[in-house]
Amino acid sequence: MRSSTARLPGVSMPAANLKHNGIREEEVRYFGRILAGQCHELVNALNIAHELCGLHEDTLPLAREGHSGAVEKLGSLAQRIDAQIARSNAIIRDLGRFAHSVDEPVAPCDAREIVERAVFFAVRQARLRQTELRTVLPEGDAPLVYGNPFRLQRAIHAGIELLLEGIREGRRITVSLTLESAGVVARLESADPLPSNDAAAGQLTEVAALVHAAGGEMRETSGVPGRIVCFIPFGHRDATACDSDTPARALVEVADVD
Repeated sequence: MRSSTARLPGVSMPAANLKHNGIREEEVRYFGRILAGQCHELVNALNIAHELCGLHEDTLPLAREGHSGAVEKLGSLAQRIDAQIARSNAIIRDLGRFAHSVDEPVAPCDAREIVERAVFFAVRQARLRQTELRTVLPEGDAPLVYGNPFRLQRAIHAGIELLLEGIREGRRITVSLTLESAGVVARLESADPLPSNDAAAGQLTEVAALVHAAGGEMRETSGVPGRIVCFIPFGHRDATACDSDTPARALVEVADVD
């Protein structure tokens, strides 16, 4: 009897495909991590709103009986409930936009919106480290850049996470955008240097890889981290440049912060 061995699909996968699949798997993990974190934030907002509604119900009979300060307390509770509703809406809105950031491998995208969303998704991590995140964004029309929206946001978010690794409690990370003739410069700045260990070096390499995957390249100044600067061009790029692992145009500079 002739025997045959069935070859499972993908067993003899070329190295390039393995690398490509590895990138995709990491992106799926990142997507899941963001979703899990924001779901946690959404549950917190809803729980707070629920507790405030309970206090509102307890206070309502007192206001009807004319107790001093009860009406003012109802007004305060209503404002706090409204704030949690607004917080919940912001989470849902940004999760929806985040989900649509994978629709196209390369597209015109609002650099200001990408930075705002990356910072928004890092707020919980910063809060756990008792760190303030501040954005400084240009006024006027939104600066449109051309690249991979999902990977651009992930690169900026990874840069924030990298700065958080070396920051002390009570400090601040500032993320700013400035316009240049050929593109947009995104600066991520911390008053504290990055930790000088293998883990931080690996994270820095990851940030560089993310900028490359988004359509850029990375440049590092010698041994004095503390600031990450990304240059994102306005110009049209070939879609294959951002959908593959081939670098296009962007600049990441790591320098010291006084």
